[in-house]
Amino acid sequence: MKKEFCRYIFPAMFSFILTGIYSIVDGIFVGNAMGDDGLAAINIVWPLAALIISLGTGIGMGASVIVSLNRGAGNETKAARAEGNAFFLMIAGTISLVLLLALSHGFLLSFLGAKGVLFTYCRQYLCILLAGAIAQVSACAMLPLIRNHGASIFAMAAMATGCLVNIFLDWLFVMKLHLAIQGAALATVSGQVLTLILCLCFFLRKPTRGFLRNLKPDARVIASIIKVGISPFGLTYLPSITIIFMNLQTLKYGDTAAVSAYAILAYILSFMELLIQGISDGSQPLLSLNQGAGNTKKLHTYRRWMFFLALISGAISGILVVVCRHQIPILFGGSKEAAAYILDCSAAFGIALFLYGFSKPAIAYFYAIDQTVPSTIMVYGEVLLTVAFIYMLPLFWGLTGVWYTMPLAQLCLSLIGGWFLRKKG
Repeated sequence: MKKEFCRYIFPAMFSFILTGIYSIVDGIFVGNAMGDDGLAAINIVWPLAALIISLGTGIGMGASVIVSLNRGAGNETKAARAEGNAFFLMIAGTISLVLLLALSHGFLLSFLGAKGVLFTYCRQYLCILLAGAIAQVSACAMLPLIRNHGASIFAMAAMATGCLVNIFLDWLFVMKLHLAIQGAALATVSGQVLTLILCLCFFLRKPTRGFLRNLKPDARVIASIIKVGISPFGLTYLPSITIIFMNLQTLKYGDTAAVSAYAILAYILSFMELLIQGISDGSQPLLSLNQGAGNTKKLHTYRRWMFFLALISGAISGILVVVCRHQIPILFGGSKEAAAYILDCSAAFGIALFLYGFSKPAIAYFYAIDQTVPSTIMVYGEVLLTVAFIYMLPLFWGLTGVWYTMPLAQLCLSLIGGWFLRKKG
């Protein structure tokens, strides 16, 4: 069991680390090339850009759970139908999202706080990402499906190849060709296109070509994918909702340097959170298969190992943020003012990361075993907690209250998750 667990977990962890590098790398190059304005622009536009990644993750994870549950129950026909309908959803979902954002991005960017030169930078970045949205959605959706076929190493390699290309092109476009924020967006899309090509090569092989016979949409199958996928979609996208309110409140109680400081820490937080999510989503095929097969003993063993590894990772991540608080702003080219803010709030972000080690795997566990009510309550309850705390705490503690919104919301979420787990047994 331990070998099987490691075979799924560690490639998934590495894949999610690479996903985090995708987002961090843009910030590093743009921050060093453009300073606080570039960092603030990417942070402001990110809630819209993240919809693309979250849509792909929601479709891929939702379909993966349905596929694994049916395979565990011995129903290969339903499993193949779910996989084929996932490909249909990738195309239909991307078209819908791109049309929505193309028509409304001007209003949305203004609402998110983009003005003047920041608005221009945000629009440039977003428009390029929208042009390559089909590659990003499809790549993110195919990776969990590939892991479901037991090919975690291939999924990791596909992501790694795209990530390395992204890093090289960021250096080339931003630092050498001076394409600024547009170069960062082009590098991101190029890396995702390469990952998509590799994923398509996997699925077009004869053993995995069966999805082509199941592309015809089936309303029941699509509904089941969406039902499960709404939780991993929210789990992936929720940090972007937090970014919206954190940006607005940071601007209100601080200044541009404070937004830049939050942008830098948001990159770090996103990276570490993705590491924890890699542990959770890497466990998904094993959890879902054993839930479908009714093997409670193995299910609980895998669950215990998942939580242990996630808690350790959360604790180490939180300690690293505090210990490296002097070096983090230097890496991103942050100003002295932004660095001062980071020194003040690093402890709050460290506590949040530690608590992520429990709350995130709890959510992933529930949607992996098709218990969508607890996972949905936790995912979208986090939004309500974040909104409530981010407007209440600053009334008493100003900018410090903004920084401590996330750890307090995660503490409440962990307590809710613990209650659901105890109830489930």
